[in-house]
Amino acid sequence: MISLRHRLIIYILFILTFLLVTPVVQAMPSDIQGHWAEDSISNLVDKGVLNGYPDGSFHPDQSITRAELAKTLAVAYKFQASNKKGQFPDTKEHWAKAYISALADNQIITGYPDGTFKPEAPITRAEIVAMLTRLLKIGSAEEQYTMDFVPSFPDLEKDYWAFHQIELAFRLGILPGYFQPEFRPSRLASRADTAWMIEQLLNLNTVRGKILDNPTGSNLLTVEPDEGEIQIAFVPPEAIVFRNNITTTAQELIKSDQVTIFFNRNNEPAIIKSFGDVNKNDLLGRLSAMVKGRLSSEQISSILAGDWEQVKESIKGELYNQLLQVGLTPEEAESILVQDWAYLDTIGRDRLSAALSSYLGITKDLSRAILDRDFARIKEYAKIELAAIALEKLLGQGLM
Repeated sequence: MISLRHRLIIYILFILTFLLVTPVVQAMPSDIQGHWAEDSISNLVDKGVLNGYPDGSFHPDQSITRAELAKTLAVAYKFQASNKKGQFPDTKEHWAKAYISALADNQIITGYPDGTFKPEAPITRAEIVAMLTRLLKIGSAEEQYTMDFVPSFPDLEKDYWAFHQIELAFRLGILPGYFQPEFRPSRLASRADTAWMIEQLLNLNTVRGKILDNPTGSNLLTVEPDEGEIQIAFVPPEAIVFRNNITTTAQELIKSDQVTIFFNRNNEPAIIKSFGDVNKNDLLGRLSAMVKGRLSSEQISSILAGDWEQVKESIKGELYNQLLQVGLTPEEAESILVQDWAYLDTIGRDRLSAALSSYLGITKDLSRAILDRDFARIKEYAKIELAAIALEKLLGQGLM
């Protein structure tokens, strides 16, 4: 006969076994029912990515601090907590120092110009979008834009520090709908905003692999993923495509390039980043980026070849006006544009250099080197990253 003591031990063991094999379900916050971000909050709370407050609430419309966001992102993306005391003087004794250091180690977060992080400061919409795009490794300072972005938000200027990150996030569909029509970058991000955006980011479909085929004139990419079966993706015209961190078109991507395709919420390719051997288009693209996209790679190539007919009439018209402003007669300006050097002396060419320099925002030395097609001087004056490698390859392959 089993004694009462033995029965009690068996009962306790049964309870402990039940607790060990039964998953722990986080209690849902009491104040999110009916909220627009209820599902996202519930999902992330259930996964342990977000936490409510001790009283059972979540305060979805309350702002989130930089420290709270650092912990949330570190947990969501499983960044190893760092044992460092902190890269920032104001986080060395902070409760979130391990999470902040982990994100800093992975270049996800940065501090302020004075070297501080301000962990208890509420985070703005622009700041959170910048962090989220860094998680995807897009929107970095290394990216060069030769295309003319039409702002998606009327309150954002193209020179705003987070303009491109916000535009990329918008195209991926990871911004809440009510962020339109105005983005209001300095407005504080709420805990609900954070939950919704992070869930969208975690659910994004991303394919990484090698380009197997890219038929000429086609927007179809055949990709061999690092994992899984071969995929064929149609790249819509509105997709943003980078090759070696320079914006380009899908047709310019090359077989054997390493590529990452980011699909938007409609499962359409929205952003493509490809890396491969440096070629002529890379150099032209960097030149185009230097003049802030006012001339495309094709137009620069035409100028280098002396083929002004391929340059848009609007560009020629603008240059024509610039020539008149620096004192040329209409006849001189027209002769310069068609490069009739027999009609003009060296002063005329210098005047064209001045006009080209003024229009493109580059030095007169560089504009003169472009007109003379002096690639050695272009390399010297442009100071383009990788230019030496690119020019060596181009000259060696006879591409110019």
